[in-house]
Amino acid sequence: MSESRSAINMISGGVDSVTTAYYVNKELKPKNQLLIFCNYKQRTYDYEEFCIRQISKALDVPLKIIDLKWLGDISTSVLTHPEKEIAETKEADLWDPDKARQRILKWWDPCRNAVLLLVGLSHAESFYISKGERYDVHIGIRRETPVVMKDNTPEFLEEMNRAAEQATHHGGYRLLAPLITYDKDKVVELGEKLGVPWEYTYSCYAGHGFRTVKGRKLPVHCAICSNCARRKLAFRDAGVKDPSIYAQ
Repeated sequence: MSESRSAINMISGGVDSVTTAYYVNKELKPKNQLLIFCNYKQRTYDYEEFCIRQISKALDVPLKIIDLKWLGDISTSVLTHPEKEIAETKEADLWDPDKARQRILKWWDPCRNAVLLLVGLSHAESFYISKGERYDVHIGIRRETPVVMKDNTPEFLEEMNRAAEQATHHGGYRLLAPLITYDKDKVVELGEKLGVPWEYTYSCYAGHGFRTVKGRKLPVHCAICSNCARRKLAFRDAGVKDPSIYAQ
């Protein structure tokens, strides 16, 4: 069987995962590339899907959407429960460790990153068994500050790669996170160099509708959730113009 490497990108439509997809496409230049987007009943699904379809067209890379609605059914995350109110996060709150620890469980979906990687790994193994083609699985996780999330670390990725050896028949698969040591402003810097169309990335936890700007339909960010605050700060610190539309 051929050992040539292609690429699967687990993509959410956010700054990190879209930049990862662009990095893989532009820098690694895989033989084939596939974007996989999972529907786990996130309240911002429509905005994420809209952006990812635009990214798929821009990169000329196929997109596959996977039904993981069961994950939303068992999750207590605010992201999967639109009836729960999302509080405003001030910029200063982003650097407060105690407040960051309090926020984590509000957004935590059970084993989400592990499940996403296993979805990608399943596809990679299927491609190798059926076509003899090797796929690496890429995920857009990065360094989290000021509090580390357990499934956003090099240690997590190392453990998942060990599990992949035992979970697959042939072994030899690679689960990769090219931006694992990057802060968000560095991700923006890289994405800008790679030509990421930022208006087609979506970070908001709440969702705030769509708006037509110069004939283009674009998603609107709420401007008050912690992810919007982090997004705005990352663009500012990177010195990159933020073309995102914010409600406020």
